[in-house]
Amino acid sequence: MAKMTNALRDLDRLAEESHKKARIFFQMGRYEEALAAYGEADGAWKKIAEMLFEKGKEDSGQEFLEKAQEARSCAGMSLFKLGKYKEALDIVDASLEAKPDSPIEWSNRGFVLSALDRNKEALEAFEKALSLDPESPKILTSNGIVYFRMGLPEKALEVFDRALAAEPKQASDWACKLPRFSFFSRNKAPTMRPDNAETWHWKGNVFLELGEKEKALEAYKNALESDPDHLNSLLCGGDLLCEFSEHREAFKCYVRALKLSPGNEAAKQGKELCEAKINE
Repeated sequence: MAKMTNALRDLDRLAEESHKKARIFFQMGRYEEALAAYGEADGAWKKIAEMLFEKGKEDSGQEFLEKAQEARSCAGMSLFKLGKYKEALDIVDASLEAKPDSPIEWSNRGFVLSALDRNKEALEAFEKALSLDPESPKILTSNGIVYFRMGLPEKALEVFDRALAAEPKQASDWACKLPRFSFFSRNKAPTMRPDNAETWHWKGNVFLELGEKEKALEAYKNALESDPDHLNSLLCGGDLLCEFSEHREAFKCYVRALKLSPGNEAAKQGKELCEAKINE
């Protein structure tokens, strides 16, 4: 009995360490390593579950089986990031069989289907997720992106506004934080705010598509107020600032973008253009 207890403890320690490493790798964009580490965690927790089931400990076994399923779901998102969409979809669908009422899994399904250009199905998945969690800012934002990709900009704006108005209820929505001041900042009061940069960025993209460039620039500014390291907003904001002949502000955006993404060709070209204009 003691031998089994030690084996379970060692396996659980291995799984926890692997899961922790996987999260870090994922955040760093090292998705191959994240995938391997999530696989290790999945395998170890599944082995624990099997050992517990053999001993008739159904409740404890089920607990570890659910942890294995969570690791497998995260592995699916690593596959998604690696562009292996069909493999990712297989994992998501298997996860939904186990957890059909999970808004996270329905949202994950929407991500993958949209990447496969199956936008109508993606929209259905996000709407199902919202039926289970109607005020999730992340799910609302993802839903709005699909509307935008389907050529429905007005509907996308409506959903983005709902996302920006929604109060995050859990860490998976988005973290509230003290803002670091962006190059666009007009607000000098360090107040807590949600990190909703992605929503503002996509709202800017919609305005740009509609030809409303000043509104688009304001949206990118809001994105950078929330997260000064939001690369896509730095690039889009820099491009618009150049169009408005605000080359010094645009230069700052491109410099920041190059610090975040060395070798980024768009940022490099934008910086060179701004330097030429400033030195005229």
